[in-house]
Amino acid sequence: MASSGAGMECCELMGLMGDVAYQRCRMLLQELRKLHPIFVSPLEGMMEIEYLEYLQTQQAKIPKNKRADLLRTTRPIILLLDPSNDMLDGEDELLDFAMERTQLSRNELLAAAAFGGVLVVGNDSEGTDSARKEYSEKLALAEETLEAQAEEAAKQALTRYREQSGHQFAFLVFELDGMALPRVELELFQDVCPKTCKNFLAFCEHKVPDISDETHQLGYGGNPVHRVVRGGWIQAGDVGGNGRGDGPCRSLYGLEFADESFAISHNAAGILSMANTGPHTNGSQFFITLAPQPWLDRRKVAFGRVVSGWRTIMTIGALETSHERPCVPCTIVDSGKLQ
Repeated sequence: MASSGAGMECCELMGLMGDVAYQRCRMLLQELRKLHPIFVSPLEGMMEIEYLEYLQTQQAKIPKNKRADLLRTTRPIILLLDPSNDMLDGEDELLDFAMERTQLSRNELLAAAAFGGVLVVGNDSEGTDSARKEYSEKLALAEETLEAQAEEAAKQALTRYREQSGHQFAFLVFELDGMALPRVELELFQDVCPKTCKNFLAFCEHKVPDISDETHQLGYGGNPVHRVVRGGWIQAGDVGGNGRGDGPCRSLYGLEFADESFAISHNAAGILSMANTGPHTNGSQFFITLAPQPWLDRRKVAFGRVVSGWRTIMTIGALETSHERPCVPCTIVDSGKLQ
């Protein structure tokens, strides 16, 4: 195995904690840090909307020809700190960088990440036959093993985040003109708004009794997005009427229910909040902000946020509209509680 190269640079890895590509880069950097102590690497995984906001703050460090694509793909980036102040775009550029600095091959680096620095014997005259055989086997299995480990690490990272948050999570699947969009995942702040979150989850699970028909359960499935305010929010959840936003109010508690708390601000994009027609008129309708809307504070009850699927929300928010109604059908086709 080649000796470590001098001049390794400090760096930061940023990406989505639930992204396999991010986890692969994280595992590579962790092993490089062990093999080459000068290679210091703070690692930070984020939820999607946080990462997109972070990318916006790093515009000066991201080449112009890569900015739009990064925001679209949300792949991981590695920022090289002093002395270069440069950026590595994903795993391939990280591997090229590490190969140049360490004189290791791509497969050797992948194997080190997958198996934890076991490649101490190469195809040299001093190696035993068994050691050379193990070396070859590790190289052959490196890609497959690292991918499987990264997939498991991504799942564990999301599970750990949900458990440590102490919050509940829900999902919505939207269909746009017959085509399903990537799933939207929502973090619900039931510690602040327990009654509001319980109401929303009941509609997500299609478990709200219809007070006008006891044999019928109400839910968000099949419900259209009936309002899109460009740069403001998208709105859905009119389950009491024809989905146009003017139907009778329905909730888990029968009719409308009171404003529970104004503790959560509308000061960011991706805030999940209750639509209403005035104080204490909450029901089934909700909206998701497309940009900060602090003027809605103390007027609407915010109770959650988007943590994944933000590009879906932005796609809906960019739809052509007529009097704030989408010109193409956009419907919730599935919803539920994330376990």
